Amino acid sequence: MNEVGKTEENSFRNILKGTSIFGGVQVFNILISAIRLKFVAVILGPSGMGIAGLFNTTSLTIQQFASLGLNLSIVKEIGHHKEDESRLADILASVRPLILMSALLGALVCLLFPNILSSFTFGTSGFTGAFLMLSAAVFFSIAGSALMSVLQGLHAIKPLSKASLIGSLVGLVIGVPLYWLFGTQGIVPAMVVLALSTCTWYLLSLKKTLKVSASSWRSEVHLPLLKKVLAMGIILMSNDLFRNLVNYLVNVYIRSHGGMDEVGFFQSCNTMTSQYSAIVFTAMAMDYLPRLSAASGDNKKMCEIVNRQIEVVGLLIAPIACAVIFLAPFVIELFQTKSFLVATPLLRLLALAVVVRALMYPLGYIVFAKDNRSLFFWMESVGANALTLCLTCGGYYYFGLNGLGLAAIADCAICLCVYILVNKGLYGYRISHIAAAIIMLALTTAIAMTAICFFLQSYSLYFSAIALLLIVSLISIRGLIKRIKK
Repeated sequence: MNEVGKTEENSFRNILKGTSIFGGVQVFNILISAIRLKFVAVILGPSGMGIAGLFNTTSLTIQQFASLGLNLSIVKEIGHHKEDESRLADILASVRPLILMSALLGALVCLLFPNILSSFTFGTSGFTGAFLMLSAAVFFSIAGSALMSVLQGLHAIKPLSKASLIGSLVGLVIGVPLYWLFGTQGIVPAMVVLALSTCTWYLLSLKKTLKVSASSWRSEVHLPLLKKVLAMGIILMSNDLFRNLVNYLVNVYIRSHGGMDEVGFFQSCNTMTSQYSAIVFTAMAMDYLPRLSAASGDNKKMCEIVNRQIEVVGLLIAPIACAVIFLAPFVIELFQTKSFLVATPLLRLLALAVVVRALMYPLGYIVFAKDNRSLFFWMESVGANALTLCLTCGGYYYFGLNGLGLAAIADCAICLCVYILVNKGLYGYRISHIAAAIIMLALTTAIAMTAICFFLQSYSLYFSAIALLLIVSLISIRGLIKRIKK
């Protein structure tokens, strides 16, 4: 790609284009997921949502263990060589057997240890049959995620967007009737149908998108590639596996100390915050990572990309988070039931934590793009996940549900500071004055909105919150328009 092409690819217009496409899809996904969440809350209640949450975290943990960290490794390798058809064909030939092997490995974990998984996760062997069925969901989820990574590395925005839409629609059209007909016993069948349909769509999209076919196997060419992808993947697997293992252990800890309803409250708040934050985070993963990987050899260019991404993310997340913090009780009652209103403070705290997480994510990708495996392992896989586990379990032990939100805020704030110091020391990263100002804007407004909702009442709460929301929205819209014109 020539210099003009690189400049255009990293422009504010291009960043916002990728964000708007994926973000627009996520808005639709939020509406679909919100409808599905409403049905789940009404049909299954807090306890049923807790069961669904435990199945999801268990499935994700197994997927991350079995996937060998291939997803991000594939994105990085294909994104770096997507213009070289010969190299791309060799990469495809190398990763194809790994994808099948990892999917089979994940399914085998469920098939061989269903009783152990049921007993540890739920404290009873009554879910053994469900874990046997979960093997199919794990298999298709791993295969689908790997296919998605190939599309992501190719920067195939439209197929990725369509696949996301298909997944949301299937989850609504198929999942809800299964919940209604079978109650909690319909949770795993719904997961299987969703994983199968999404995987099929990714496979069909990839066949239409790929301009080259996998090359014929040549050991002298493909084995080094396979080892390279696998070596990086194992490092990445440790991070994803530890993160999902931490989520799994946290949910088991909440279930054992507080009950299934508490798990349901925590999962419902996590679902809502992840839905709105996906507007930003999905775009960051799909669009930002390939651009950052392509510029990994030029520190100056990479710093420019990171700062621009921070500016866009900060302007996008600030008004969204403030709206969620302010409207938390209305959101809960609209998309769930009144029995979930007890989790309103937790939702507000998690929404504040998402602001910090959104600002730290662009910095967190730098070490990965630089292929610094040792640092990535110790900083991300070990340090960050150990911190999350200690803070979350400690927060819940001392402060209950609200402690989970406080722990999330502290966790993200510490990680943000560490990322800034590490990237500054190793790669000469410097936060631009504009990016720093936008970080302060996002953090200050979100903290102020949280304080208003916790400490003010009645008319003073509504007047102050609405005024702040209007101000931050106008500032963000003006800033985004300015960058589009740039």
